[in-house]
Parts: sequence; C-alpha cells; structure tokens
Amino acid sequence: MRETDWIQRFIVPLVKARGADRLRDDVALLSADGPIIVTMDTLVEGVHFLASDPLNTVGQKLVRVNLSDILAKGAEPVEALLSISWPRGRSETEFGALMAGLERDLDDFGIALIGGDLVSIDGPLTLTLTLTGRCLMAGPVRRSGGRAGQALLINGKIGWGQIGLQAAKSDPASEAAMRYRVPKISSIFAAQVVADFARASMDVSDGLLIDAARLAEASKCGVTIALEQVPLAAETDDLAEILVQCTAGDDYRILISAEPDQNVPGFTKIGQLTESQGLQLAYNGNSVNPPSTLGFEH
Repeated sequence: MRETDWIQRFIVPLVKARGADRLRDDVALLSADGPIIVTMDTLVEGVHFLASDPLNTVGQKLVRVNLSDILAKGAEPVEALLSISWPRGRSETEFGALMAGLERDLDDFGIALIGGDLVSIDGPLTLTLTLTGRCLMAGPVRRSGGRAGQALLINGKIGWGQIGLQAAKSDPASEAAMRYRVPKISSIFAAQVVADFARASMDVSDGLLIDAARLAEASKCGVTIALEQVPLAAETDDLAEILVQCTAGDDYRILISAEPDQNVPGFTKIGQLTESQGLQLAYNGNSVNPPSTLGFEH
C-alpha cells in the first residue's frame, strides 16, 4: 500500500472544506461561527463492529456514533477529522468501500471532512473520527443540568442494538442486522428540541440504564425509571427481556431531563430525577432490583 496514493485517490475527493486546503498542508482551519463543541469516537474491529460487517456500513457507523453525541448536546455537525489504522493485507477495494460509506453519511448529514491520518498496522482495523458541532444556543446542553423533579425522556426505541447484533450473527441479510450495522440516529430536528427543552442531555450508547445513572450522577440527583413506559424495539411483557434491551447498548438515542409540565416533541417520558441518589427501577408500580450489569463499560 502506498499511503499517499490512497489518500489522493480515496480521501482527497471527500475533502471539500476551504479550510482543509485539499490536504496540502499539515493543519486545517476550523470554521468558528458560534459556540463550537467537539467529540471523538473510535471503532475497533471485533469490539465495535464484526469482522464480517461490510466496510461501507462501518464507515457509516463511524459517522453516526459521533454525530449522535453532537445532536445530544443541542448542536449541528460541522467538520470532521478522520484517523484510519489499516491492517496490512486488506485490499484497496475494501478501502474504497469504507470510504464510500463515509462519504455517503458525511454528505447526507452536511459534514465537511477537513483532514486526518492513515497508517498501516498489523492489528485490527481501527477507525477514529473527531467531529465538531455548532451549538444551537449559547453552549452545549450538559449532563449536569438536571434537577430533582424534572422528567426523564427518551426519543426513539431502545433495544435495536442488541436485537441487531444477534441478527448480524445469525441472519446477516436481515433488516434487523442492518439496524445494528448502520444505527438509525436522531435527526437534526432533535438537536433543536434538545436546545429548546432539555435541562440535561446525553447520547444513549452504552445502555439506557447505565447512561440514565450517569446523567443523574452528573446532575447530583438520583433517577427512577418506569420500565413499562420505555419504548422498546421488541415489545414484551417479560421483565428479563425488557432489562436485556435496556442494558445492551448501541442504541444511539437521546436521553434528556426537562421540566415536568412540558410537552417535548418526539420524546417519551420514562421516569424522573429524584432527590435520593442512585438508580431505582419500577415495573407496573412494583419495585425492581437493578441488574448487576447496567450496560456496556469500556
């Protein structure tokens, strides 16, 4: 592999921002129209995606896991930096597929690629994207803005990550498997809703229960979740299955706290923040012991 050749052939055509200077320099000039936030996520083969996953879908997932964090802060995406650690022996065709997936989502979500790095390695395929966002208000909506008495709300269904992962292993051609490979994240409209209504907000990626506990802890509160109110990918009355869907992760929804009297468009109330610390669960009015594992921990 000639690094410079692949950069010129596959990456430079994706770089359209003026501040990137067609990757002819070692730095890029960031856009700075309003408060700017930044996030970064890494995907590692065998950890965050399967070795059998088509590389175009891996490229899309890389964009979406980062974008979900930006939207959850009440911001819109702006620019991205890309780092690729490419295993020796993988083909140019595979690299092209990866870049095609990246290009599709960068274009669809209006993100400008402004630079990055490409290296050859002996280990697993490892991808890192750094993404900036422009806040839709004076600053980002933090996890720490919640207060006891506020409602806890989620947009979209929980459990697709777990259901999709199982499908990707057993029925890789299924629609559910595609939901795992290319998660359906929130829209830009959801970012405006967060900016308008949320007091605390975060992306749900490691599991609803563990992320709700993190939001509450950051806000110096406790949290109660009514499990029967959680919108599930696979509706069920089986409490054990409900808990599996609420702890498996890879859902990329937005969890917020908001004032209890507000009707928040696109969000469903699933609980509230409390004075008492810790996570409390209930199902149809009955107390439920939290599972020993609340979600995925790195």
